This record gives sequence, C-alpha cells and structure tokens, in this order.
Amino acid sequence: MIRAVTVKRLRRLGGVLFAALMSLPASGQDIAAFRNGLARPGTVSDATVTVTEYGSAADAVRVYDTEEKPDEIQGYRIRIFFDNGQNARSEALATQERFRSEFPGIPTFLVYENPSYIVTVGNCISIDEALMLWNRVRKSFDTAFLWRGNIPLEELLREEAVPIPEEGLRADSTATANSVLPESTIL
Repeated sequence: MIRAVTVKRLRRLGGVLFAALMSLPASGQDIAAFRNGLARPGTVSDATVTVTEYGSAADAVRVYDTEEKPDEIQGYRIRIFFDNGQNARSEALATQERFRSEFPGIPTFLVYENPSYIVTVGNCISIDEALMLWNRVRKSFDTAFLWRGNIPLEELLREEAVPIPEEGLRADSTATANSVLPESTIL
C-alpha cells in the first residue's frame, strides 16, 4: 500500500513537471530561469522541485550552442550522366532536360569537373531513399548509379512548390514540397 501511494505521488509529480515544461515559452528561456520557476511553490500544492545540474551536462549544452554547425552533410544522389567526350556538354544538357520531363519536381544538378560533365539528380539523406529513387530512375537511364557525397544543407532546407502535371501526380511519385529544390546553374 505504501509503495502504491509513492508511485501515485511520483506520477502526479511527473505530470506537474510535464505541465510546467509545456507552459514555458519555447524561445528566450534560459536554464537558470527554468530552474527558478520550478523552485517556486505551485498554485495547487506547496510542492517545489530542486534541480541538481551536473557540470558535464551544462558544459555540453554550452559547447553545442557555441560550436559552428556544419554547412553540408553526407548524402546520396543518382548520377545519370558522366562523360568527357567532345559533345559531352550538349549530351549532358539533353540528359538533364530528358530527366526533367520524365521526373518533374526532382532536382537536377549539372556540373563540370575538369574534364567531365556530370548530371546528378535528387537530394537523398538515407540510403533507403536513394535506392528507391535509383530504382525508379534506372528504368529510363540504364547507366544510373548511386553517388555518395556532401550535400549542402541550404539545398535540403529550401522549399519550393512542386509542379503538378495536368493529369496529376502518379501514385509512385516521390516528389514532396521539402524535397524539391531549384535546379543548379551550369558551371
């Protein structure tokens, strides 16, 4: 019986703590103000909370706040064209346009890395997402393969409207508002 009462009190205290956390504003709240708010007696009961902050946790939060955040992350794209021949540029442009017409809404990137022109498509964060896209693309582009590299975060965070064809999106379409990015410029 004593154990049941203690468990009930702990659950009630947990609920009070959760309600206190949810009532705090999301921005502009520092740790000291949060700790002081918990130390004041509540309106329903005289219960107070004592917060013991371990130095390593506080240091970790401060270090994270002052650290420089990465500009790019590891990701995947599908490389659909790679050539360094005499007509490589025009073939790369034609490949890019063909892809855009067959897969509207999926970003394409044409770059020149001396001496080759390269066309890659998509901005996939996980290998699963990349494999699903590759499976769709390889039916039309038989030389397509996965490429792993760094993807700038600004490309992943940018949102634009997805162009919707007159007949609507196909059921297997992977285009979403968060995955569509503006096409890169030709370098």
